[in-house]
Amino acid sequence: MFSNQLFKYRRLYQQSFKLKSQHEIQEFQITAKLYEHQSAAQILHFEAQDKNQTFATIFRSEPTNSQGTPHILEHLICCGSEKYPVRDPFMAMIKRSINTYLNAWTGPDYICFPLASLNKKDFENLQRVILDLVFKPTLNELDFRQEGSRLDFDKGKLVYKGIVYNEMKGAMQNPESVFWQEMQTYLLNNTIYQHNFGGDPKAIPSLTHQALLEYYKQTFHPSKAVFYSYGSDQPNFDLINQYLQVQKLNQQQQSQQELKPLTPPDIISLPYQDGDKQCFLAFQTIIKDVDYVQQLAMNIISHVLFDTQNGLLYSLIEEGLAESFSRNVGIEQYGDHHVFSISFQGVEDDRKTLNTIQERIKQILEQLTKEFPQDKVDAALHQIEVQFKMPTSEMGLKLLKFLINPIINQKNYIEYLEFNKNMANLKSKISQGYLQQLIKDHFMNPYILFGQPDKKFLQNLIQNENKQLEEIQKSITQEEINKIIKLNQDLDNRDESDFSILPTIELQDISAKVERVQFNEDTIRGVKVYETIQKTNGLIFFKFKFNLGEISEGTRQYIDFFVQLFGKFGTTNFKYSEISQMFSEFTLGLEVSYDSVQKKGTYLMFSIACLNQNISKTLELLTELFCNIKFKDRSHLATLLRNHKVALQNQIFDEQLQYAAQLATSQISEQYYLTDTNFNTKFQLQYAHHYLKAENQRKSMYVDDFDFQMTDILYTIMNKHKLEVIIHQDGSSNYIQSLEQFINSIRHKYPGFDMDPQPQYIEQFKEKFENVASLIPSQVNCSSRAFKIPYFTHEDTPAIQVLGDCISNNYLHREIREKGGAYGSGCSVRSIMGTFCLWSYRDPNLINTFKIFDSIQLDLDEQKLKEAKLTVFQRLDQPIEPQNKGLDYIITGLNHDQVDEMRERVISVSISQVRDAFDQYLKSQPYSQGSMVSEEHQDIEELKNLGWQINKLSID
Repeated sequence: MFSNQLFKYRRLYQQSFKLKSQHEIQEFQITAKLYEHQSAAQILHFEAQDKNQTFATIFRSEPTNSQGTPHILEHLICCGSEKYPVRDPFMAMIKRSINTYLNAWTGPDYICFPLASLNKKDFENLQRVILDLVFKPTLNELDFRQEGSRLDFDKGKLVYKGIVYNEMKGAMQNPESVFWQEMQTYLLNNTIYQHNFGGDPKAIPSLTHQALLEYYKQTFHPSKAVFYSYGSDQPNFDLINQYLQVQKLNQQQQSQQELKPLTPPDIISLPYQDGDKQCFLAFQTIIKDVDYVQQLAMNIISHVLFDTQNGLLYSLIEEGLAESFSRNVGIEQYGDHHVFSISFQGVEDDRKTLNTIQERIKQILEQLTKEFPQDKVDAALHQIEVQFKMPTSEMGLKLLKFLINPIINQKNYIEYLEFNKNMANLKSKISQGYLQQLIKDHFMNPYILFGQPDKKFLQNLIQNENKQLEEIQKSITQEEINKIIKLNQDLDNRDESDFSILPTIELQDISAKVERVQFNEDTIRGVKVYETIQKTNGLIFFKFKFNLGEISEGTRQYIDFFVQLFGKFGTTNFKYSEISQMFSEFTLGLEVSYDSVQKKGTYLMFSIACLNQNISKTLELLTELFCNIKFKDRSHLATLLRNHKVALQNQIFDEQLQYAAQLATSQISEQYYLTDTNFNTKFQLQYAHHYLKAENQRKSMYVDDFDFQMTDILYTIMNKHKLEVIIHQDGSSNYIQSLEQFINSIRHKYPGFDMDPQPQYIEQFKEKFENVASLIPSQVNCSSRAFKIPYFTHEDTPAIQVLGDCISNNYLHREIREKGGAYGSGCSVRSIMGTFCLWSYRDPNLINTFKIFDSIQLDLDEQKLKEAKLTVFQRLDQPIEPQNKGLDYIITGLNHDQVDEMRERVISVSISQVRDAFDQYLKSQPYSQGSMVSEEHQDIEELKNLGWQINKLSID
């Protein structure tokens, strides 16, 4: 009887969905199937032999203003539903799952809820919850005020609070972000893309709850849904079908708004940064109805113009007309339109300079209408090919990101997947002058935008907001005041939900054993070599790990210069532009990185990859750099330092939380202290500034100093006892002879290569427990408190790991994010480095956040303990790319058995052990604190009174 009922039910839902098309995509070894429901909703299923299954629910969104409606709606949907009317079930599922991905995205024209998991039960649990959130959300006003914006009183004064409100304050503090948003406002006028879809903080408070409800009804009708499915299992048709029992809408064409670009103003005001040349300049062209082959062609044009040091427009940077290209160069899609940008950062506020840049660009583009340099085109084609072959452990997610624009804009997404056909078509068109014609048709009459920093930009924003709030406070009645107070009290006093109605994974669903990665260990010419066979798609990945050992503080300040600039110099045999060209022709590029691990010390890693047929050329190129690099290039050093200065200034905005954590952890951990001195941002900014300002004689001294320090670092690491080579390949590579030649060349160049490393004097690290803040031009803060904890192998490590997630899940999220309005909060436990950090991100509060750190409460029961353990495993078991598998074991010196032991002990950790860990390592121990603080924040004087050291990240 049960079988007959099941058959009948399956037949019903199969009748609801009809297979509309099916395509075999050989390049990805997947079958693409399109199903359409009788309501008009669609399922795109990509059938692949992959256990890491991915699912997403996607809706097209069309913002009509900059109030952040789609963004706030995305947040609000996650706050509760008909089946799951609990507090923030989305966040609750994160700690009841072992997902490999769970998030919510808002884009310029879409809202998407993606998820992925290696565990079938977990995957089904997540789908059930997300589908109910999306189609049956509660969307109540209390959640709206928490997630969007609300009024509250702080010391008697009205203030704005809200998670999205503070998130967007943080997002819109970077001058580049403001410039780019202004570009969209003018160039994409009369379309949905002119609006700030994330929300302009000035406009967010004007959004009403009713307007948001109406937007949901218009946007989230089930018939408008597109479901994305990837993996070895069929889509869950019956589950999806339950949410599609609606009347079919008369399908309307998506809005086709006629683009009506506005003439940009002469100057766009931007947030101020320290320094002279801080202006932005962009030349932008709008192209309609671009197919995927044309997109690939635009990528080639990008490569030829500015993607490398060999780009044709790089000469403008060399001449100092601009300090760097903006990060927003190249092609960007906005529905039926694409915008191609040639944009610069660090431009002089001088009309003559602007005219010179404009004229030079015009000359170079006119040259390209006649002929494209074939070597640069070939290098660009090679980069497209190797990026396509790049292995990934998250193919479902990668495909979703790749296809979401064509899916939401009703383009032929299959066309985007036919790589071989597209490349053949592209090469054929290129041979017929296609690139030249694109330049003629689209690039010769660009729109020009100029952005200038305003020293009062941030101050004016804050003053205008305060004025607005003062006017509101003057006009509101006592009844309205009481409503504001009650709303915030209701938010603060919300009862804990019964989360037992949510599905969950059990600890027995988790493997206690970690995946085994087998390395073949060998010694080649006295150097340790580790090789593992993985699915690398015909690519081979080399990682050359050099232990830094003991190095003086004076030299350590230059480590980040070395890391960022090493691969950008020329050699005695080749100009830097020729080196850049060879990197593009034969490799995926060279990446130099630095890290530090307790008990193993600090190291530099040189990572490079190539197709099998390019192994010898790749290692010859690396040999050329290691043996013949020429740091003493005065004009090119100036170019690189200008570039580096801009990158650091952008990094301060992008990585505020990392900076805050570094201020705290560098006081108590020798490894973080070394990292802090190696990446001394203030030193680097000042060094670049003084070099660029120096007169000729003094500049020569800087060049000599730079050459000495870079060479000293090279000679320090070039020793066979400090070198380990890690290789990931698919078994088809033949690299031994080329690697032997590489090692022999280094041995010949560096006389100390075979000698025992000589100890050097290095100052002793002295831990301290202080409070340090750096002031930056920002509207929000990032804060951190750091404690010392024992190393990974210590018996208390499992309890400490679980403790971190207990605090994050059950205390910080509620107090700092939900009540305080910060965008994020949590704990970072790094037993490899011996640190435990509490942190807040894009936080309007400062003193109050540290009070919350002071008042941590461990409200634990068995369910919360289990959820914390699941969160630990979710983090431990994130997919690792094939080219990085096993790398952590070599870097840390840990083995599989040690990691297995830690995992088993995490599973068995008790509440009393977690409490003991809290008492021993947090409650009774000293700590250090760091904060990146808005230079306009009202609590700065109070910080000074509390004994904080207040610094400013500047180049003066």
